[in-house]
Formats: sequence, C-alpha cells, structure tokens
Amino acid sequence: MKIRDVSAVALSYDFGGRSITLGVGKAVKRDVVVVRVRTDDGIVGYGESHHALAPQVVADLVNTSLAPLVVGEDPLAVEHLWDKMYFSQGRTHHAGWAMWKAMSGIDIALWDIRGKALGLPLWRLLGGTKKRIRAYAGGISLGYQPPESLAEEAQGYVEQGFTALKLRLGDSVENDLARVRYVRQALGDHVDIMVDVNTKYTYQQMLRLAPGLEECNVYWIEEPFPPDNVRDYALLAPRTRIPLAAGENHFLRYQARQLLETEAVQILQPDVSKAGGVTETKKIADLAAAYRRPFAPHTSMSGINSAATLALLAVCSNALIYEADVARVNPFRDDLVSPKPVVGRDGCIEPYDGPGLGIEVDESLFAKYPGIPGPCYY
Repeated sequence: MKIRDVSAVALSYDFGGRSITLGVGKAVKRDVVVVRVRTDDGIVGYGESHHALAPQVVADLVNTSLAPLVVGEDPLAVEHLWDKMYFSQGRTHHAGWAMWKAMSGIDIALWDIRGKALGLPLWRLLGGTKKRIRAYAGGISLGYQPPESLAEEAQGYVEQGFTALKLRLGDSVENDLARVRYVRQALGDHVDIMVDVNTKYTYQQMLRLAPGLEECNVYWIEEPFPPDNVRDYALLAPRTRIPLAAGENHFLRYQARQLLETEAVQILQPDVSKAGGVTETKKIADLAAAYRRPFAPHTSMSGINSAATLALLAVCSNALIYEADVARVNPFRDDLVSPKPVVGRDGCIEPYDGPGLGIEVDESLFAKYPGIPGPCYY
C-alpha cells in the first residue's frame, strides 16, 4: 500500500456580521483546514490542521511543501513520515508555527488510514481502553458580556450536564474579577471554573488578578502570557496556588520539555492539530506523565480534531479532561463529520468505536463553505 495523493482544503463559516469577543479578539468567522490522504488501494484518511489565522496559507503548505514528501510512501510508516517531514521542512528555513500545523493534519490522516487498514479504532490501536472522559464547556463560548448574562449562559451548560466550564479573561483585571465572582456565586461550589487569559496580561497584572481568582477557587489559569514568555510563567507559578495551564501555542516535544523543566506550567494543553499530530501529541502527553503532570488537550475547530483528541485521552495515563466546543453554531462540529461529538448528561464523552478516527467526513461541505481569506479574529 502506497500514498497516492495528499490534499488540503480551507473551509470557513461566516458569522454573518455577528461576533463573539474573547481575549484573542472578536471572532467573525470559523476556519478549518481539512487534510485528505488517499492510498492506492482506496483507503481515505482525514486530518485537521489548525488554521493559524491564515487557513489558505496552511492548506498551501500541505499541498505544495509536504505532500511531495509523502506521496509514494507507505502510509503505515507514521514515525518515518513524521521524521521525513520534520527533517525536510521543520529543522531550518521553515514557515514557523504554520509548518507544525500543516504537518499535524497529515499525521492525523495517516493514523486514520492506519486504523482503517487494520480495522481498529485509534484508541485501541494506540493501546487505550474505552472509557467515559469528563468534559468541560469551552470553545468559542462564555465571552465578554455583562456578568448577569454570562452567569445565565454558564448555568445553561450546567443544566446540560457539564460539571466544569471555562471563562474568557483578558478584558481588564477589574472586569475579569467581577465576572468570575458573579459566576462563582451563581453556580455555587460544585462546578469547576477554569479561566483562559488568552496571553493578554503582563506579570504585574497577573499578580493583581491571581488572589481574586484564588478566592473563587478557580481550577486552572490558562495562558496568562504569550508563549515565548516562559520566564514569567515560571515566576508566577510558585506565587499562586492555582495551577497554570498552557501548551496549545507551544509546539513539538521540545517546547513542552522547556515548560516542564522550568516548572512553568502544571497542566499541559497541546492541540493535536497544532503540536505535530497524533504522533507528537502522544509523545508530549507521555513526557508530561514522566513529570507527573496532567494532559488536558486544547481542541480545534472541527469534529476531526475532536475524534483524534478523544482517542488520545482514552490512551494517556495522565488524561485529565476534554474541551467541548459548545458554540451555538458550528457546522464543522455538527455537519462535517458523523457521528458528531456529544457530551452526555453526566458531563462525559466517549471515543468512537469505528476504525481509525471512527468518523465519516461529508465532503459536500467543502463546496458549501469555501475558505474566506483573512484571520477569524480581529
């Protein structure tokens, strides 16, 4: 069996003038890059590359820089192909973070092929077991709004069965604390509240913010600083009893090692569509396990990423929790794949049983939602 062709397509869903304000800016559309790998005996594998705020650029990297490296190769040789892409395009003169995202989509598709060829779901192929995984309400949700409406939205997720949810911070220290305090009071103490600062704050601002978050018994503080500011992560970590979480914007096992060695982060959050695919994300999770640190992966934009993430959570000994995208409308979650990811009334979700990722992809959406140039956040 050989790889016959590799292609990537950028898809976009326009919010139609509506926007949701988060720490990263105003979300005006949702982007996804779908990668398709075909073999010469008819097996098709699907992966997802994170859009990198430039989805067509990422798709071009897959189609023009990486595809020629893997066409004609054995699709089951996933470690060999990962190394080939890395050594050819990743060591020097590469396209920065976008290259790791492009590689991720191909790697996920190769694991999908591997599972389909062997008739095994990804979680079993990797040595995992079927289990229910706790989920929290995340994704594009719970953005900046008055405390009253934010608490109402949060209560709605709790009524659906969620026992944990994530609030978006980075507005101002005063506004952030007002929202967190109001939601904590409204929900009581039985719901875990995570917070995501989306890299917006300085060290001094976090010293002002952290004590108030401790009073609200916050579960973790996610990405208080930009990913290149590892020193401030390491300085803040011993100054708060709340664990710091990061990793969605740190790539490959090498940056994960820096976070662990410097004790900058206590919860690792690699994204399988960013960090190097299934192959590399499993290595990052195992590295975190060696430091006795939990694995709580970030999820991207579609059901493809969700399927791969659920499989990894079913495999890794240090799996902590799954991030469920609870956006009101997301065709890439609900329509692109079947079955779509569904969190049960117990606040948990299971990996899929079908071979490979365990999903079917509806390619009719490729024409329905053509890629829109430009970033999805402003």
